[in-house]
Amino acid sequence: MKKTWLKATLTVQMETDTDEQRKQTFTAIAQDATDEQLAVFGKVLETLTGDHFKTANITNAYRYVTA
Repeated sequence: MKKTWLKATLTVQMETDTDEQRKQTFTAIAQDATDEQLAVFGKVLETLTGDHFKTANITNAYRYVTA
């Protein structure tokens, strides 16, 4: 079988000052996104929203084709 990477999706969980949980999904994420890049992106989101960055989850999609 041949495995081909298709896309990555990033889901970020943020928390407001009143402990409200918010999730935001981003598409077109680089296949090789590093921990450092995700941490910086979380800080950018904190600056833009005023919320607190909690978690980031990346989901990769692959296509499997029989040879």
